[in-house]
Amino acid sequence: MASIEDILRRTGPALTTELIAEMAKDGVSSDAARQRIARADDFTVKRLAGLRFPHNARFLYLDDQFGDKRYWQALERVFREHGKSYWAAVASLKARGGICPRQLFDGVCGSTLARSRQLSPQRILDRLRAINLLEEIHDDATGETYVKFRPHEYGSDPISQIRARLVAENVVLHGMKEWFRRTGFGSFDKVRVRSESDPPVVSSITWDLSAPSYARPLVGPSGTGGLKPGFIVCDVNMRDVLSEDAVAAFVRKHDLASAPANVAPIMPFLVADGFSGKGFGLARSRGILATTTSHLFGEEVAKALRDLISLLTDTGATASVNPDHVERVLNSLTRIEGAANNLRGALFEIIVGSLVKDVEGGYLRSGEKWKDYESGRTAETDVLLDRPDDKGPLVVECKAKIPGARVNLEEVQKWRDDRVPLLHKIFKTDSRLSGKHVTFELWTNGPIGTDALEWLKAYPAPAEYSVGWKDGDAMKPYVEKASSAAIRSAMRDHYFHHPLAKIAAQVARNVAPVSS
Repeated sequence: MASIEDILRRTGPALTTELIAEMAKDGVSSDAARQRIARADDFTVKRLAGLRFPHNARFLYLDDQFGDKRYWQALERVFREHGKSYWAAVASLKARGGICPRQLFDGVCGSTLARSRQLSPQRILDRLRAINLLEEIHDDATGETYVKFRPHEYGSDPISQIRARLVAENVVLHGMKEWFRRTGFGSFDKVRVRSESDPPVVSSITWDLSAPSYARPLVGPSGTGGLKPGFIVCDVNMRDVLSEDAVAAFVRKHDLASAPANVAPIMPFLVADGFSGKGFGLARSRGILATTTSHLFGEEVAKALRDLISLLTDTGATASVNPDHVERVLNSLTRIEGAANNLRGALFEIIVGSLVKDVEGGYLRSGEKWKDYESGRTAETDVLLDRPDDKGPLVVECKAKIPGARVNLEEVQKWRDDRVPLLHKIFKTDSRLSGKHVTFELWTNGPIGTDALEWLKAYPAPAEYSVGWKDGDAMKPYVEKASSAAIRSAMRDHYFHHPLAKIAAQVARNVAPVSS
């Protein structure tokens, strides 16, 4: 008769209920099988601590099986069949590249924030961290905490790619927000988008977007004789083609939200760059409004969103080689109302990087992270240009402003008092930059506040490096020197001569999603 160790060696890690079923094939009774499992050598047969499954089942594995590919596959299978809350969190995080900002994990996880007999996102995170499947990491450059898979078998996308994708997703979400408001599908002043102060929560579950809706199919009578609104909810994932598992996790999320008897009808939207055949079929069969960015905004805008992710992920290489991409992306995406403010800062760095390289030559590096190993502090350079002819490196801090806004004293002091000295200290120990005279400049498309400008001018000039700044007016002659017509056009059209009112008027003509 096979021992517990032999069965685990043959089948791989498994639940105790599965082992009992295996032993039943050899004629062993359930009671006898349970006793054999209870007497199994704890030195060889391990029990996963912290997680219990239906019927008090435990996950068993051999000591030498822990942490290998087969181990994690077996655990995922058990989650899918007996622990849906854990499985949905794992499947959704996989669909987002194996990593997401901690502040968005509640929505990615798809579990309820406060409901009896349901695991909260925090409890799920704590338990998956305890078994070494997930971990939290802190990114010093952005000051943000991320949740990611810990085992190497899973892998995770670079943080730069995550940040780029979030910008593109925010463009889509604000486009959806304006569409819901303009059509009256969502209550005008109550459309909520993730990362805002008032999070989009419906039925104790966090979404990327939510709004109460008074559309006739969703409303019902209230106890006071009025109308009780239903809700629209939306999640956006621009990483890749969404698989059947990713769609199934969203279906479960919506089912959880709609389960309580007193919850108003909830209409779910799932937006992605594309869907697998099985994923799209599952969404349609379960009443999920699954759609792509090309169906919503047209193929030109969908391609611009993909280009945006590429530009922001590798700004130094892509923008300097293809500056016309910048203008095309801007022209395409400002057709989505709400996009201008979301793109302004992200693409300003790309434009400035292309501009300084175009005018001065040299080697461009953008978005690099630097660390002072003495203090442990980190900093990021928006634009770093290794200029030719012994001019020394140029480091540009970019501040993109909406029309009418100014760079204030607090922003200037943080840059001059903190960022510049820290970067200079780091550069002195860097083999590429040590011994070179570095110029630090702050560039903004808008004006610098009067008090901030006076403070900068009064600051003692250092001997070891140079400091300067360029506001919108000072940048214009520089822009005229650029050989790239695309960069000149992008600066004129989207940063210098387009007050917010003009941008709004321009995009209003093309804001509505096209018919699919």
